Amino acid sequence: MMPTPSHLTKCVTRKDTVIDESPLEADVDCPCGSNMFELFYPGQTTEYNGSKIPVVAEIDSVFFFLIRARCTQCSREHLLLDKDFHGWEGFVCHDKEQAIIPRPELTKWHCLTCGKTPHQACIQIQTAGKQDFIEESEGMFNQDQWPDAFAWFSMRIKCTSCGLVTSEWVSYETM
Repeated sequence: MMPTPSHLTKCVTRKDTVIDESPLEADVDCPCGSNMFELFYPGQTTEYNGSKIPVVAEIDSVFFFLIRARCTQCSREHLLLDKDFHGWEGFVCHDKEQAIIPRPELTKWHCLTCGKTPHQACIQIQTAGKQDFIEESEGMFNQDQWPDAFAWFSMRIKCTSCGLVTSEWVSYETM
C-alpha cells in the first residue's frame, strides 16, 4: 500500500501497514478519537449508479472540487481533497493563479434516506507509482514526494443514523 499523502497523515487510519504501490485504503478518523463527521462539498451533484454524488463545481467561471470533513465531537475540520492542491494536478501541475482564488463556501451533505448529516468515511487513493512520478516530473521532485501526487481519490460513506452506505460518494481522477 502506498504511503499516506502528507495532508492526510493526521486524519486517517490505514487499513494495512505494508507500504508499496498498491492503493491506500484508510478510515477517516479525527485525532480526538471520533470517526463521525459532517461532510462538505462544493454544492453540485450528479446521478451515478442510482445515487447523487458530489462533482466538480463551476462557480463564477472557476472550477472547484473540495471535500472537507468536520468532526461531530470536537468540530475540527479536515481538508480531505482540494483539486488545486492535492493529487497529481494539484501537486505536480500546481496552478498558482487558481490556488490564490478564495475557496468557495461549501454545502453540508445530508443522507439521501434520512436527511441526517453525521457520516463515517473511508478513502481510497491510487497512484501511478513512484517510477512514473519520477519520470514524468522530470527531476523537479524527489522520490519521497510521490504519494502526494496520487492519481485517483475515492471515498465511500456510511450514514451513522440510518446506515445507508454510498459506496462511491466521491470518485475523482486527479490526472
